[in-house]
Amino acid sequence: MIKDITERNDMVNPNSKQLAVLKEHFPSCFKADGSFDVERLKAEIASTTNVVQEGYELKFLGKSYAKLLASTETTTVIQPNEAHNSLPENANSENIYISGDNLDGLKHLLKSYNGAIKCIYIDPPYNTGSDGFVYADNFNYTKDALQEKLSVSEEEAERILDLTKRGSASHSAWLMFMYSRLLLARDLLKDDGVIFISIDDNEQANLKLLCDDVFGEENWLGTIVWKNATDNNPTQIAIEHEYVLCFAKQKSLLESEWKSKLSDIKDLLIEKGNELNTRFTNLDELKNQYSKWYKAHKNELWPLDRYKYIDEGGIYTGSQSVHNPGKEGYRYDVIHPITNKPCKQPLMGYRFPETTMKELIENDKILFGDDETKIIELKLYAKEFSEKLSSVIDFDGRIGSYDLKELFPETKTIFTNPKPVNFISQFISFVLSNNEDILLDFFSGSGSSAHALMDINSKDSISRRFIAIQIPAAFDLSIAPQKAAHEFLKENNLPTTLDYIGIERIKRAAVKIKEEHPDKELDLGFKHYILQEPNQNTLDKLDSFNKASLLADTTIMEEFGKPTILATWLNADGYGLTVQATAINLAGYTAYYCQKHLYLIDPGFTLESMKALLSKYDAEGHFNPENMVLFGYSFPDWSINEMIEKNLRILNDGEKNLKINFTVRY
Repeated sequence: MIKDITERNDMVNPNSKQLAVLKEHFPSCFKADGSFDVERLKAEIASTTNVVQEGYELKFLGKSYAKLLASTETTTVIQPNEAHNSLPENANSENIYISGDNLDGLKHLLKSYNGAIKCIYIDPPYNTGSDGFVYADNFNYTKDALQEKLSVSEEEAERILDLTKRGSASHSAWLMFMYSRLLLARDLLKDDGVIFISIDDNEQANLKLLCDDVFGEENWLGTIVWKNATDNNPTQIAIEHEYVLCFAKQKSLLESEWKSKLSDIKDLLIEKGNELNTRFTNLDELKNQYSKWYKAHKNELWPLDRYKYIDEGGIYTGSQSVHNPGKEGYRYDVIHPITNKPCKQPLMGYRFPETTMKELIENDKILFGDDETKIIELKLYAKEFSEKLSSVIDFDGRIGSYDLKELFPETKTIFTNPKPVNFISQFISFVLSNNEDILLDFFSGSGSSAHALMDINSKDSISRRFIAIQIPAAFDLSIAPQKAAHEFLKENNLPTTLDYIGIERIKRAAVKIKEEHPDKELDLGFKHYILQEPNQNTLDKLDSFNKASLLADTTIMEEFGKPTILATWLNADGYGLTVQATAINLAGYTAYYCQKHLYLIDPGFTLESMKALLSKYDAEGHFNPENMVLFGYSFPDWSINEMIEKNLRILNDGEKNLKINFTVRY
């Protein structure tokens, strides 16, 4: 467990992850002594790619250190919030909220969610000097250790340590902070996954180069410019925008065109059209009733306020999609049904061949003007509306604060500049289109992205899931919003750290969404986990534990807690954070079973327990764990381990030809 991890971390260097990938795919390029033969690699790939000696890359102080941090394993454990997780709304939820440093959180997620995340949205610190970003990590590397691991000079090692310990907010510190996290985030994405990153001018240029390095320049999808404010007191240029950078893991695997089915206005128009068609069967009366409603609500329908017609098929508008864009299209006559004269043609002709146009006319999909002087249009029903993701979004940034105020009416401002729910919905809805797609936000902040995901789930009833990570940062009581947040949490008997603002926001948003959609089956709960670093007393016990003492140290198990050990192990073994192990009785001993794993955590496993286990293997066909894992501190007596191993060998050699692995974790 922790001891095993620290021993492995001692062997890690900044390129350990990359070397592991090369060993997996190019084993012939490694010599007998383990050294890597780069010339052999060049020869291996020479026939399929151009090998160049010079390249373009982003370099900054601490880049190798960031790679080292991404390569080491976390020594934190996963503590379930049992009281919260057992509540009815959370017990079966597939959503996850993690309180902890996101570097540790990402490393834990990689154990079970590697290549499983469809969309990542993050709103990291902008490093403006006033956003609270101060780099700090909890890795206690010495100068000598960094010199050895990173192959750097003493001076460079000192400069790197200065960045991590002084609380630097320099460009290098910010890049070092982001680089390790983005390296891990890339591994979490599905092959057709996408990441969106909010940023402003202060680090936008650096972030683009950093993402080119991590994701590959060829996987850049574009940059959204968010017009979010009005600057009434500019210096030279009025800054009224931010950015959202967008990269794919593998752009070639994405759909050729993104289409979003999400639109509150679209839903409203569809429902209104269905309602009126149910009430009025006469077409003239139907049109009259819709015309009245449309005039009364036109101001509420933007950007779909052009949908001003209705027929038996629903509410519709005219679209100029018959025009051929940019170049010469098809030329033929379309006869007006009343004047019997050819209608005026679009400037560049029609985009459809004549046979297709005839089919559209026959199916009543073409709209004619009063006479032939008006260019025809394509009839587009509201239910057919699809929204493009524009590179420029004009959306008032103040709405994010209004979103929070609606959920927390009893408080003052408790979070500065939260992202608006509908702003996030505008772009994540293009990517998250299937049941069980996962949205990850590892700078969760006030919980806007989780709120946005639950909101779009409520509109189209697709069961997307979220994973949110937020560091439990303390508040600066000299800053008014942070003081208000602290006081709110204190008054409500909640822990006074930032993560609990997000937790409470998600709970309140869930209540609101449930009230608005009482008849829908929605997952509006979440499992909550806290990442805990073992205290020094526990670490001292782990370090001094003597395997040959023949005495179990039950205090170590008690300090971690069985739920924490189980949650950490289940995730480490690939089962994720929403699966529960089943307790099974083995002659009075409680073991924990999940699919391919059987966990023995408590001391007290006896020969009778072993017999009960063998009997269970023999009698129950569905019971077939392939791995038996022991908590080493509960089993210092090697006679017990030898007894288990001996019986497992007998079981493996039996008629069932089982292959059961035996592991002791420390």
